[in-house]
Amino acid sequence: MVNACLKAFGDELSKIAGLSSLVSNEGRKAVLRLDYHFSPKAGPDRWVKFLKNVADPTYLQTLVDHPLADNALIQHATSLHDLSKGQTVGKVYSAQLPGRSYEIKKLSDGSLGCTCPDWRYVGTMKPKYKCKHILAYEAGKVKAED
Repeated sequence: MVNACLKAFGDELSKIAGLSSLVSNEGRKAVLRLDYHFSPKAGPDRWVKFLKNVADPTYLQTLVDHPLADNALIQHATSLHDLSKGQTVGKVYSAQLPGRSYEIKKLSDGSLGCTCPDWRYVGTMKPKYKCKHILAYEAGKVKAED
């Protein structure tokens, strides 16, 4: 009975505060992961973890609601989330790093994204940006995924 009352109270507080993502267990986990990301104690792994976490829609919504998230970070995270959900249409092998490959993905808006660092860090901030892997795919130099 007490637990049910506490949960109901927490739900009401979350609604009042506009933080509906806090209601669920996933939302609470997302808040903890974001608190780590914004913490001065977070190490250089914060961006590796961010890249993994951003695929989670609850994490993305919690980031949008977070007071420390600016528009650039939200745009970057939204693009990375879209990339994580995109359909792979091709694969490009790196010329500089033997054995390394990058996926070309069709995004929800119909444009193409790439898993290479160039697209992840430049393309997520510039709409319609095309890295060299996307250009190679569009030029027919890359086979489509079967």
